This record gives sequence, C-alpha cells and structure tokens, in this order.
Amino acid sequence: MAEPVLKTISVEKIVPSPYQPRETFAKEGLEELASSIKSTNILQPIIVRPHKGGYQIACGERRWRAAQMAGHDEISAIVREMDDRTLQLYSIVENLHRLDLEAHEKEKAIHDLWVRYYEKMGKTKADLAKDIGMSPVNVTRLIDVFGERDIIPGRENRRALTTSDFEVTRGLQKPLRKELLERKAREEIGQTELEEIASIAKSAPPEKQRGIVEDVVRETRKAHELVKMAKEEAEEIAKGRTNRIEIRLGADENRLRRLADSYKDIRTHLTIANIEMIENETFRWKAVEILEKTREYCESVLAQLKKRKWYQK
Repeated sequence: MAEPVLKTISVEKIVPSPYQPRETFAKEGLEELASSIKSTNILQPIIVRPHKGGYQIACGERRWRAAQMAGHDEISAIVREMDDRTLQLYSIVENLHRLDLEAHEKEKAIHDLWVRYYEKMGKTKADLAKDIGMSPVNVTRLIDVFGERDIIPGRENRRALTTSDFEVTRGLQKPLRKELLERKAREEIGQTELEEIASIAKSAPPEKQRGIVEDVVRETRKAHELVKMAKEEAEEIAKGRTNRIEIRLGADENRLRRLADSYKDIRTHLTIANIEMIENETFRWKAVEILEKTREYCESVLAQLKKRKWYQK
C-alpha cells in the first residue's frame, strides 16, 4: 500500500464520506469556522482516499465545507489508500467523542459499523470498542438502543430522545413504554421525571403500571402549571400589562379548580374497593396508612383555617 501523501486538491474533486455519522452540520458553527479560515488562512489538512478519479473524505468534512464557505478553491489533504471499513472508522472516530453529535447519530454509526464488518468477520464488540476508543459496555448499549428506536414513530420524535431515555424505560409494557417516550419527545415530561415515573411503574405489577403512570404524569402536569402561572403572573405585573386584581382572579380560579381536581382524585382512588383489591397484606395496610394520613392532613388544614379571621366571620 502506498504511503500517505500531502497534496493540495481542488474542493470540487472531493466528495463526502457515505459513512458520515453526522446528519446535519450546524450553519452557525460552519460560519464561525469559515470566518476563522478567512482571517488566519490556517486549516488542518483533511484526510481523503482516491475515489473514482477524485477523492472521498475520510476525516474533515466540516473543514471541507467551511473552506468552500470561506471561498477557497483548494484545500490541503492527506491522501491515504484505505478500504471501506477503514474509511468508516475514520468517519466515526473523528465525530464520536464530540459533545454535539446527537445520540441517534452515534448509535447508528456504531451499529452500522458493527453489522457491516465486525459481526460478519466474527469479531466481538470488544474488538470494535478497542478500534474506536470506547468501552465494550458503551458500544453494546448504543447498538442495543439503536435497535429499539423504531418503536417510536416519526423521525423527529426519535431524534429528540437520548440513549438513556430508552434504557430507563426498559421493563415497562411496550404500549406504556412507547407512550412515555413519546411524551418525553414532545417535552411533556423531562429527563428526571421520565426516570422517576419509569422507576415507580416498574416496581408495580404490570396490570397497575398504566394507572400509576397516569397519576404521576397528571400530578407533574399540575406542578408545571403552577410554576408557569407564577412566572406569567410576575411577568405581567413587571411589564405593567395588567393589574394585580385581574391576575389574582385568574390565579384564584386555577387554584380552586386544582383543589376540585384533587378532591375528584381522592374520591376516585381512595376507595374501599381499590384498597381491598390489593392482595399483598403489607401493601394493603400501607394503603390504609395513606388514607389515615390524608385525613389527618385535611383535618390539620381545616384546624388552621378555623383560626383565620375571615373564616370566623
């Protein structure tokens, strides 16, 4: 095999790698790099291989794009002979440890390399991990999660989810897991909430998982509404767009509605039937304890209210 050669090559004779893991290149980042190239005229050589009378990028597509944006007709490149597997390795390793590479891009790149070469060659995931500078555990988890992304419809929804999102929801019933992941993709729940909800649901019998998830999501939504309402109230007053009385009336209505919703929830869930349906005796007594604590809390609130002057009128 010929030794690598440093050459100056016309940008028009170069084409991207078909194994580029990055699906999109941020315009802002390219413009910043192009500006730097214009001002310093310094650009690290890219790496290419001979390809169909021209050259194919193994490493440095972002620099190649920025050079064109900066108005350069030529670019310095190291020309190496390499097979498809080596080309794919170059493309992946260059991007793999960058923080801005999206989770689904990283998973797909490693999965494709595994299926296309290493698995067929009888090599192990440890071999692949060594070649790309990752731990075997991390390589395995990325490959596994890539195979699970198809449970979520819609390319944008899949792209919005992290590798961790799929891992923490394993063990849930498939329809429920799909629903939770879609909620996360739509930003109805956050990362911490997803982890907490999944953990609570997985500790429950399968037939009760959905009910638990619905309860937690509903309470989470109420908490978000409270925070949002408080922020909006402060912003409106600060900007002088409305007076405090109008805002307070709206806030009062919302709080009253939430109190009514809480009462409905209690009547729905804290029933004799629901408690007697719990087969485990320890859990059943815990349910009774929850009922007693609810009563004690309500009695405590009422006792404090009775001390208020407005209550006594």
